[in-house]
Amino acid sequence: IFVVINGEKDGYFDEEYRVNILTLCMENTNVFPIFYIETRGLSKMWNTALIASDIDNVLILNDDIEILTLDIFEKIHDHILSDKYCGLTKINGSFSHFIVNKQLMENIGYFDERLLGIGEEDGDITYRLLKIGVHVGNIYVHGLINVVSDVRDDNIVAGVGKYSKFNREFLYKKYTQDDSSQIKGLFDFPMVESLNN
Repeated sequence: IFVVINGEKDGYFDEEYRVNILTLCMENTNVFPIFYIETRGLSKMWNTALIASDIDNVLILNDDIEILTLDIFEKIHDHILSDKYCGLTKINGSFSHFIVNKQLMENIGYFDERLLGIGEEDGDITYRLLKIGVHVGNIYVHGLINVVSDVRDDNIVAGVGKYSKFNREFLYKKYTQDDSSQIKGLFDFPMVESLNN
């Protein structure tokens, strides 16, 4: 288990919090913490966990989830072994918890770390996968709840809801509307990529 811990603006990191995280990790086997001293974007944190992992298929869990039963892991494992697994599967319709294949990510270039804040990673990766003919899967798993926390960093300018304005603006520079395109991704209209990865 890799736990990626984000930092704060200007590099301040609370020492008591750091000690508490390390203590919690030491109380459990096979838990490896990775700290960022300053704030990093969600794409960077997801990529860090993927690169650090020594297995091919990685379960990514964001911090605003609740696990009600350990039975979820058996269902997720069964899905990975099934012919329905395409290399990226959302759980319960959300990118707050998903399974992703490292080889697939290496092939398409991982999550775009130019998304420096939080938000829009799902739209970007969905578009890029559709571009190579891969459809993001979805499974429903009882006992894994997306709490949908509204907590956000006050130092990051918000766009839609708690998500970063920067990420939204960047995505609409990276993609432009084009009715001749066959790809919508998670956009409401067909888009073409106007910035290279």
